[in-house]
Amino acid sequence: MKEKVNGVDLYYHKLGKGAPLLLLHGHHLDGGMFDKIVSPLSLYYTVYVLDMRGHGLSQGDSAEHYQTEVEDVYTFIKQLHLEGCYCFGFDAGGLVAMMLASQHSQIFKKMIVAGVFVNGAGIRPYHYLTEGFHRFLRLDRDSRVELTESFMSEDAMKKIEIPTLCVVGEKDWVKVEHVRWYSQIIPNGRLILMPRQTHNSYAVKSLKLLDLIKDFCR
Repeated sequence: MKEKVNGVDLYYHKLGKGAPLLLLHGHHLDGGMFDKIVSPLSLYYTVYVLDMRGHGLSQGDSAEHYQTEVEDVYTFIKQLHLEGCYCFGFDAGGLVAMMLASQHSQIFKKMIVAGVFVNGAGIRPYHYLTEGFHRFLRLDRDSRVELTESFMSEDAMKKIEIPTLCVVGEKDWVKVEHVRWYSQIIPNGRLILMPRQTHNSYAVKSLKLLDLIKDFCR
């Protein structure tokens, strides 16, 4: 299905019955990252899987700024009357969800964010090299936005009022201590560590978060 949002046709997949649950993918990915988990989640929720502009089957170019994606998601939620939905956001999708929850405190009921860093101190040095390669040699817009705009102030994070799980893999390129730090700043935040998992292994085409989502989003 497609929904025109801020002048761009955004593709989304809807499946299931029950309370709405919005899934937001990371940069360099699309809604296909959730292929394995959508069907089992649909037994408990009405699952909405959104492709960000310039990703998957959505139109347009990739956003030049995170705030554009924040506004897209906000408009999508308003147009489909999904206010108060649950949300799971991975990587950049998680940062977008955090920014949105900070700006509109009642937009989500509960939120899970995974593999998210909120400033440059939150990632391991080798990831700078990987993203720098994509940014400068491949002129990749997702990489440029990630390296230059992945930032939330402590004041902004303190405005996130809803219960929030902050998930990170034990072997993630996002630092565990960084996620622990901001999970303590979010008033109702909590750290969840995924043992032995890398950045993608527990969330991309994986069922490892199924029970966590089910237990939290109720």
